[in-house]
Amino acid sequence: MSKTTLLVIKLIFQIIQNKSRFVFWVVIRFISAIFPLITIYLFSKTINLVETKSDFSTIFFSIVMIFVIRIVDNFTRIKSVAKLDECISDISFDIHNYFIGDIKPENKLERHESVQAIRNFADATSWTLRLFRQPGIDSIISLISIPAILLFVDFKVFVLVIAYIIVYYVIDYYTTQHYVNLKDIQNTKTETYYAKLQETDDVDLEQKTFSRHFTRLSNWCFTEWFTLQNTAVFFYILIFSYLILSVSGGTKLISELVLIMSYVGSTQSYLNSFSEIKDSLADMFVAVNHLAKNKSITAIDFDDLV
Repeated sequence: MSKTTLLVIKLIFQIIQNKSRFVFWVVIRFISAIFPLITIYLFSKTINLVETKSDFSTIFFSIVMIFVIRIVDNFTRIKSVAKLDECISDISFDIHNYFIGDIKPENKLERHESVQAIRNFADATSWTLRLFRQPGIDSIISLISIPAILLFVDFKVFVLVIAYIIVYYVIDYYTTQHYVNLKDIQNTKTETYYAKLQETDDVDLEQKTFSRHFTRLSNWCFTEWFTLQNTAVFFYILIFSYLILSVSGGTKLISELVLIMSYVGSTQSYLNSFSEIKDSLADMFVAVNHLAKNKSITAIDFDDLV
């Protein structure tokens, strides 16, 4: 995580009024993210018990454990997500209050542009926090835990998963850099368009410019995600093929294949979430950068972000 991103996160935490409530529910959400990993393990273990023809009471106990853990998972996850939604809604107002009272525009057009810049930042922050709330926290827990689990289950799969995560991250890093440049232009066009729209209905030029740059942004998002998903497919098939050969050769059980592929499939989902959060953090950085450069807003200085 870059220094600039950490500074933006620090700014957000500084703006939040009810910090203790937000932190409490984030902790509960982290705890809830552990339960799905346990469920995958118990599911594989139950299949193994069936394969080895264990007695019914042992299999039944394993099923009951899955049931109990799923119920606890549902309660802690849904409750924390709902409470974090309330916190995020309040944070949006905290951002509005923090910046709007500090606006010192020279004319109406400047005020409109400043208000839109604040809205862009508040919206980007809300979206980022919602992604962090779910599935971001799950991604953090899983991308740390899954490789550690696979290290003890199958070292070869562990190496392939680590290679997969590294390749995915490198591609994501470079595609996000270009995304930031395009998003910066798009935010500028958004501020210009809505500022003029509040003054006049003669906005044909602004609409065409907005649409042209939005198309460029959309095309790049397709390129980024198409590349990332194909990377995921390549490693998924590679690992799956290895496991099929292992099962066919008698060195692994079906339950082991189910366990490993469940974790590998989860890795793809969580890496996708990780990419979404990175793009959303990029949106936040672009939005706060616009606030810092805005001459009518003095609550934040551009020098603080560089």
